[in-house]
Amino acid sequence: MKLNNSISTPLYDQLKQIIKDSILQEIYKQGERLPNETELCEIYGVSRITVRRAIQDLTDEGLLERKQGKGTFVMRSKIARELVSVDGFTDFNKQLGKNPSKQILVCEELKATPKIAESLHIAVNTPVLRLVRLMFIDDYPFTLDETHYSLERFPNLTSHFLQNSSTYEVLKKIYNVDMNACTTHKVITVVPAGKLEAEHLDCELGETLFNIDKTVYDENKVPIHTSNFKTRTQLIALTITT
Repeated sequence: MKLNNSISTPLYDQLKQIIKDSILQEIYKQGERLPNETELCEIYGVSRITVRRAIQDLTDEGLLERKQGKGTFVMRSKIARELVSVDGFTDFNKQLGKNPSKQILVCEELKATPKIAESLHIAVNTPVLRLVRLMFIDDYPFTLDETHYSLERFPNLTSHFLQNSSTYEVLKKIYNVDMNACTTHKVITVVPAGKLEAEHLDCELGETLFNIDKTVYDENKVPIHTSNFKTRTQLIALTITT
């Protein structure tokens, strides 16, 4: 497709609109890599300067993102997540019509540190389960989650989690936890992606992440678990319903 040199609209603006239309028509799909500069020049019959200006403007507008050494990609639409929700990851994404999946990175039993013990209202050195998982939405890495549970309260939890996809289903069906009666306390900060986050979340080193520390309490205000999860600010919009 060639651009029109005979009209007053600058070529880079014409190219911007064509790429926008291609994204809307899913010619270029969310998360997909765009052709490189040379390929775009050949496809649209323009110079590298025109391509770079159009790509930069679309990046500034949040429609595209550049990944060092990988190329330019179509940004994914942000997913709205209710801040006060206690829904598990699986349930939440099924409600959205998404396809959730998880990869367990670490599942280990250890002794509670003073910080974990305080969060879970247990004694220091009490056995706890540390579970680190990478959460996917439609096969795309979305959240890096680290959670701790008291093994005194939830014996044999390790084997149940390894055999089931939904941790909240395990808590409800095996340990009779009424998740509908639970409340949460969350502390939200913004942090730069470190090496671990950049590797697992497919983002640039130093990219801005939401860092959310969460404790879930049962109806008696006793902690069920404490967790920390990190997700790219470009992928999620945190909402509050009052």
